[in-house]
Amino acid sequence: MYLFSVAYVSGFIARHVLCAVRCDDSKTCLTYPVMMSANAFIYFLEYKGDEHSLTSPSERLVETVNASVTVWVGMMADFAYTHSVEKKITAAIKNTIDFGLIQSSGCLLHCQEIVDGIAWSVTRICILWWCK
Repeated sequence: MYLFSVAYVSGFIARHVLCAVRCDDSKTCLTYPVMMSANAFIYFLEYKGDEHSLTSPSERLVETVNASVTVWVGMMADFAYTHSVEKKITAAIKNTIDFGLIQSSGCLLHCQEIVDGIAWSVTRICILWWCK
């Protein structure tokens, strides 16, 4: 069930990042048109009537978001109540996670914007979850 949740959130992140980066190479890097097992949950939630409403993330993006959440969880015990926690954790995600798979398969012009979008999105989503 955890993998399905990560895939669902990864699809949200892909959609968010692709709103800022309108590029076919970036879209190919972040999304996956064919259903993979991690996207089964998304497939069942995907349609409201005939409307295609959710984004299926690529396997690379799911792995990257999963690794980013792992970094985030490890850091929150130390940084949860410090000043600029969002900036510290976003920077740690960017410095710790290997974005090589995304960088090598995506658009070189938008690479940094994609990495920034993923790290910022994971941090923002996890902080909201933490505060609940």
